[in-house]
Amino acid sequence: MRTPIYVILLFIFSIVSCKAQTVIVPIGSGDAMQNNPNYYLKDVNNEFGKFEGTWIYQNGMTELTLILKKEDHYQISSSSDFEDVLVGEYQYIENGTEKINTLLDIEDAFITGYEHAISGGVFMHKLPNFCTDNSAISEIKIELLIDNPANEFAEGRVILRYVNDNGIEKLEACIYDYTIMGDNVVKLDIPDGYYVLVKQ
Repeated sequence: MRTPIYVILLFIFSIVSCKAQTVIVPIGSGDAMQNNPNYYLKDVNNEFGKFEGTWIYQNGMTELTLILKKEDHYQISSSSDFEDVLVGEYQYIENGTEKINTLLDIEDAFITGYEHAISGGVFMHKLPNFCTDNSAISEIKIELLIDNPANEFAEGRVILRYVNDNGIEKLEACIYDYTIMGDNVVKLDIPDGYYVLVKQ
């Protein structure tokens, strides 16, 4: 008796499905990731969710605006793993003069993941010594890359802490230049420092 073709196809499909099963690795778990398309570094507790939105710091005529959003299941290349990332764009005005503005790029469908001016999503519990930190070690902070699209060598870091201050949502941001290539004078347009931004 011959085995029907649909039974054979069903058997092959089930084997392929088993081999292609996605392995979900929670962000911040410390579990080892493999660089292959079956691994998914996932924000399982939606920690990124509270960082999404428009945030503004203002001090006189100096203003910093961040727009952040979460991108689920992002893949850098066809051979890499998937991950959830927090991405964003920014505007910095110093003494009334706009130094940089990438805010329109947040809605550009052709800009995704690490192509944004702000991107990443490393969970941190302890901040560098030069960052102001009033948080408990158990509290999750998010470290992101921040770039200046006008200068390929300028690179920085922004570490964000979410605070709900009696119903007012705030981000405490430690921003610092991390440029390691190019001319020594290359810096981010945003000065190193501590900024408290309020959700709009």
